[in-house]
Amino acid sequence: MWSPDMAYVLGFLYADGNIVQTKRGNHYIAIYSADKPLLVAMRRATQSAHKIALRNASAGHVYRIQVGSSEWFNDLKRIGLTPNKSKRMCLPRVPSEFFGDFVRGYFDGDGNVWVGFVHKDRKTPLRVIQVAFTSGSPAYLKSLHLRLKKQGVQGGSFHRPKAGNYARLAFSVFDSVVDNK
Repeated sequence: MWSPDMAYVLGFLYADGNIVQTKRGNHYIAIYSADKPLLVAMRRATQSAHKIALRNASAGHVYRIQVGSSEWFNDLKRIGLTPNKSKRMCLPRVPSEFFGDFVRGYFDGDGNVWVGFVHKDRKTPLRVIQVAFTSGSPAYLKSLHLRLKKQGVQGGSFHRPKAGNYARLAFSVFDSVVDNK
């Protein structure tokens, strides 16, 4: 059942979660975050009583909530989430009224805001603000960009560095300027 909270959790799961089917046939859904209060809020939204555990990751400490549920696992697979999703995930079909919540969840997991200068070699460097989404799946970001355009978002640029196994979808301050002529 779609709701703003569930769309947000789904977006965050696409960014910082995974689903796993073990060799014994058990099904798990896990969500990771360095922000424990955020996981507490998601646990409340999903009406879960599962424990939030502290894990050691290569980037430092991270919290994880893990739920064993074949029903939830199969529901997620039906909408397109797969195990080992990073490089091959696809944008799920999210109803328009909940798409903003989904994007907000994904942004909280794999988005960022950057403020800095570009064209530093020029006489007057340009100060910019940029909002970006990152993913290991270029196809996912391209689909996200198309869906955002359908929702009325203008601009945006797609970038895939030669060195690196990720892609970025970025929007600058100029993408938010609307011409009212």
